[in-house]
Amino acid sequence: MKRVYGGVAVFLAACFLAPALAMASGPKTLSGTVVSIYASGVVFTNGTAAKYRADFGNAQLSRKNGAAMSFAEILVGDKLQVTGTLWSDNSISATSVRDLSLYAHSGTFSGKITGIDIAGLSFTMQTTGIGIQTIKTNSFTAFTKNKSSATFNDLAIGMAAAVKGIWDRSRLDVTASQVQGTLRLVNIDFTGTLYGINGSGLTIIGNGNVMYGVDASKAKLLDKNGKAVVPSALNIGDTLSVHGEHVSGSVSVNGLTIKVTKAVK
Repeated sequence: MKRVYGGVAVFLAACFLAPALAMASGPKTLSGTVVSIYASGVVFTNGTAAKYRADFGNAQLSRKNGAAMSFAEILVGDKLQVTGTLWSDNSISATSVRDLSLYAHSGTFSGKITGIDIAGLSFTMQTTGIGIQTIKTNSFTAFTKNKSSATFNDLAIGMAAAVKGIWDRSRLDVTASQVQGTLRLVNIDFTGTLYGINGSGLTIIGNGNVMYGVDASKAKLLDKNGKAVVPSALNIGDTLSVHGEHVSGSVSVNGLTIKVTKAVK
């Protein structure tokens, strides 16, 4: 009898000193919404007044489709499915966690490029019906420009783009597998004063003091008599008539025909 009483005493002492441990249940699976995140886990609620503090230190983390994920990918508002030991104080020692808000959707989007982040290898695109999307690219992204092979550096503001890629939570944030850029050029004609020469690049100040950058590398360059010349034959201050192509609204021009109408003496 003493041994029995002694065992009961030890059990009661354990309950008093560690009530949560003493009242632990077997493995359970709970689902809920993340309301806060701490160093090694989250606090979530399952729609009732109860909140659960789940520690993920020893848990296997996965997306809804079973693909592996990292703890850093979990955000407040995510729907989780947590399996582990539930203690009486509503803490959970999780063994597996599925983020039901994280799963890859495939999509195709089209719009106009509005901004380019060279360092981040991403760009923004105005898309009808969706708004401004952020398009992320990486070493696996395939690029084309006007149906020819290209790179990220060939993208330009104002370019029309068709993007194939995947997104997790929102279509506003897409990782591209393919970017097809189409640069639609329109004709431009203007007369201006030659302000600078850098190889085949010309800086010309046109009407309204608009400064154009003109690529003359493929242009027919003529003096005022209609004779073909090279860019080095031009002089600062010459008046030039320019016929070329550009993206509507852009001051970067691909020169087609450039003629001196008035040469400085």
